[in-house]
Amino acid sequence: MTANTDPVMAVIRLEVPDDADPHVLEAVLTRAICGAAKLPLTAEVTLVPSWRRKARCGMRRHAFVALLGSSAAADAGDLIRTAKKASRAAVRERFGSTASAKVRPVRTGPELLASWCSVRGTPHRMQQ
Repeated sequence: MTANTDPVMAVIRLEVPDDADPHVLEAVLTRAICGAAKLPLTAEVTLVPSWRRKARCGMRRHAFVALLGSSAAADAGDLIRTAKKASRAAVRERFGSTASAKVRPVRTGPELLASWCSVRGTPHRMQQ
């Protein structure tokens, strides 16, 4: 696999206490990923609206879509691994060892389109 500097779209799933504010989680993720020491990353993190209202065992799942980029030449796997390590450490430091974070690349097809619309908004036709 060749290294490049193209951005990678990833899905970040968190399981944190149910009283955690999702917008604070978004800031924590952005700060953690952009401050990763191993590989300098830039991240644009967007909350995906949740449809689940009840918490399971006092924990709630949140999903985020992230655009990950790096000024250094790195492949998609390196970006995902660095984001995973940084987000997992930040969430566990803030909410304890029961909190978890999972990061994976966005799959092609419908998930890619839905993720892109959640980051950039739904395109609308211009009125003339």
